[in-house]
Parts: sequence; C-alpha cells; structure tokens
Amino acid sequence: MSKAIGKTQSMVWKLFLAFGFWLLGLGLAQNVSDIGKQVQDNLNKSPWEATISGKAQLPDGSLQDIEMHLQVIPSKNLADQLVRLDFKKPSSLEGNFVLLSDKEVWNYLFLTNQVVIQPRSKARVEGLGVNLTSLSDFNQLTDKVNLKLLGEQTTPQGAAWQISGTPKDPSSSFASMEILVLKSDPRPVSIILRDSNGKTLADFNVNDFKRSALTAKTLKKYPADAEVVKK
Repeated sequence: MSKAIGKTQSMVWKLFLAFGFWLLGLGLAQNVSDIGKQVQDNLNKSPWEATISGKAQLPDGSLQDIEMHLQVIPSKNLADQLVRLDFKKPSSLEGNFVLLSDKEVWNYLFLTNQVVIQPRSKARVEGLGVNLTSLSDFNQLTDKVNLKLLGEQTTPQGAAWQISGTPKDPSSSFASMEILVLKSDPRPVSIILRDSNGKTLADFNVNDFKRSALTAKTLKKYPADAEVVKK
C-alpha cells in the first residue's frame, strides 16, 4: 500500500511540475511583439481620449509640469488616423494644440493665432524640447525603437508590463525610453524619455482613459480667423 501511495504522490508531483513549467512557459512566451499587438488591437477598437500629465523638457532646457488632453481616431487605413494633443499646462503652451495625421503635423499657436502645417517626416511638437510625433502609434514605435521586455510592475491602475527601448535613429531627440503597459486593458499608462546622460526629458502618466464618439471634423477644428502657414 505504501508503495502505491508513493507512486501516486510521485505521479502527482510530476504532473504538478509539468503544469508549473507549462505556466512558466506561457509567461515567458509573452514578448514585446505580442504585447505591441495586444496594445494596438485594443487601441484600434474605437476612438478614445485620455489625459497626459507629468513633466517634460522645454526648449530652454527646463523641466516643467505638462498636462495635455489626448484624442485619438484610430483606423486600419493609416491615412485616416488622427491624433490631437491640446495643451493645458504650462501656461506658455496653454491654448496650443497639435494634430498628427499620416502625412502632416498641425501646430496651432495660440499667441500668434496660426496653424503651422508641416510634413510629418520633419515636424516637431512646437514648444517642447523633445519630439513626440513618433509615439502615437505602437506599431510604428516598434519599427523606430529597439524594445525589450524587462518584467512587470504594479501601478495604481493594476499590473503592468515594463518595456524599455532605444531609438534606431541616432539623431532621435531621446536616447532611451521606458513604457508601462497595463495588462488587464493593454495600453500605455506611463512613459519616460531620457537623454544619453540619463537626464529625464519627459515623464508622463496616462490617466482618465475612455472611449469617445470623436470625429475628424472635431479634431481638425481651429479658430476661423487663424492664419494657416504651410512649410
């Protein structure tokens, strides 16, 4: 009887180990490509908006409080995708907005009441010391940045994957980044950009995420009397 019990315990232990290794394998199988696909599939479901807040470097080199309202209309057709950032802070940028499309970047400057339109390939977000135009699409981000999965972290919104990266283009305005991606609802909840000396260029949290009935007409709206300048 004892031998039979011993064999049964041994079999149960082996099955337990096999199950444990299977679970471990599932965890390790999760990579940046898998996570990126989950994020993009989730964010492409419908238009959405969120608040981005934190700190960012301005052109004068100072790190100041930043708050932006982010609105996104996703699309499988890149030509139809739109991303709009309305600045709330700092006071020097309040009233400005940036509109990103597949081909162009619109910078609305409140003080001069101008809409400056530039090709996306060479445009910057006016007023910031770091270029954020490449960060609006997770699929494109993986093409521009070498990303790797570091592990997991606990955030106020729940467990998140911790991803680090370095830009493939040496002329990029940042040298490294760190992104936290929420596991339960795959989407970025924070992002940090640093220069080659490790100095923080931007440190943002993404809050108040919600699905919204946005339209291209709404996102492209600017004052009727604004001057349009194409570069």
